[in-house]
Amino acid sequence: MSGVQRHLDVSRIRYLPAVTGDGFELTPGEPLGAGLRRLGVEQAEHALRGLAGDAEDIDHAVHETRKAMKRLRAILRLVRSEIGERAYKYENRSLRDAARLLAGVRDGAVAVETVTNLAARFEGSLPVDVFDDLAERLDRRALQIRNRVLFESDSVDQVASTLERTRIRFAAWPVEPGEPAVYGKPIKDRFGSIRSGLIGTYGRGRTEMKRAYTRPTATHFHLWRKRVKYLRHQMEILNPLWPEVVGGTAIVLDELGHILGEEHDLAALLGLLTVDQQLCPDPVERSLFAALAQHRRSELQAVARVLGMRVYTEKPDRFASRMGAYWESTRLSLEVGFDVE
Repeated sequence: MSGVQRHLDVSRIRYLPAVTGDGFELTPGEPLGAGLRRLGVEQAEHALRGLAGDAEDIDHAVHETRKAMKRLRAILRLVRSEIGERAYKYENRSLRDAARLLAGVRDGAVAVETVTNLAARFEGSLPVDVFDDLAERLDRRALQIRNRVLFESDSVDQVASTLERTRIRFAAWPVEPGEPAVYGKPIKDRFGSIRSGLIGTYGRGRTEMKRAYTRPTATHFHLWRKRVKYLRHQMEILNPLWPEVVGGTAIVLDELGHILGEEHDLAALLGLLTVDQQLCPDPVERSLFAALAQHRRSELQAVARVLGMRVYTEKPDRFASRMGAYWESTRLSLEVGFDVE
């Protein structure tokens, strides 16, 4: 079975567990404001614990920290209209800039994995060691970036400082109308508090998908990938509204994110080899890698289109209205004591 056929067999997704995100979700009956405040604090603390751990685990900690910051930014997008534009822009920019300080570490490691995975994918039709030299050069480059960012600069300290301040501000979010507003505006316990955020995240993803297939550039697919990740995390948060449906959507978005992630990694490495040809000085090997990478990108783009059409089939208003109906039915079930299990 080819890679495309394997990915196209997306019916298997329905049999996966509905709960996603390692507990990154509201609990049934939890007020929206209190729940989002809790999730924000938990994500910041999770990232801080990783950065404060053993140096041997720093690469994993960096990966987990960047994931936590994406989740925090997904929360902010969900309640953007509720907390106010000023607070949203400040928090989003702060987390974005901190994540960029660590981006090189992850990108360097991914470049090595991308070469290894591509060689393994075409194993049997290529010489065994065809890309070994490229992988070794990229590995040395990744180590240099890792040492520079993690041990020869204060990047980790800067990120930790940003996360600590973010944790404090999230903890200060008011969740009740009468609660003193130490920071930000109260997040009311109603679907209207997140409707605009859902429309924005879903709508931008839908737009970016159309743009990616109208003008298929690496940048456009990367922008779509980012919107997919934000929507995935928002669906994880809202999983309790209807785990079989909302959680299932999160799982499909997770799969879509991985597919677009592999596509992006290949595009990024092709760009790197264009800029720095000494990473692969053999023109024949470089040309071969480019051809295989472009072929794989085309496969991934085709698969992503299938999943994207399933996720983004509705207009943004209709998508938000459907989520609103799930919200209301969940609240009603709690009132009447109806247990769907």
